[in-house]
Amino acid sequence: MHKTQFLRDPTSEASTTLRKPTCFPENIEKRTIALLDIAKERSDEFLDHIESKFTEKGIKVRRYRKASNSKNADLLTIQSIVREADIVVESLAD
Repeated sequence: MHKTQFLRDPTSEASTTLRKPTCFPENIEKRTIALLDIAKERSDEFLDHIESKFTEKGIKVRRYRKASNSKNADLLTIQSIVREADIVVESLAD
C-alpha cells in the first residue's frame, strides 16, 4: 500500500502545494552537508549534535547561519551553500 507523506513547507507560502519529496542521495559519505542555522534560540545546539554525528562517520560538514530567523537567508549565504555543499540540513523550530 502506498503511504502518503506530508511535508511542511518552511517558505511561508500562502497556499499549499503538493510536491514529490526528493530522494535522499545515495552514499552521503562522499558528499558535503551544509548545516543551516536559522538563528532561533538553541538551533545551534541542535546543529552541534547533528554535526558531531556526521563527523563521527567521516562526513564533511559546513556551517552557515542566517542573520535573523524572521528573514530569508541572504543571497551570499545561499550562493555559498549551492557552491560548497551537496545536501542541506536546516534547523527549524516550533
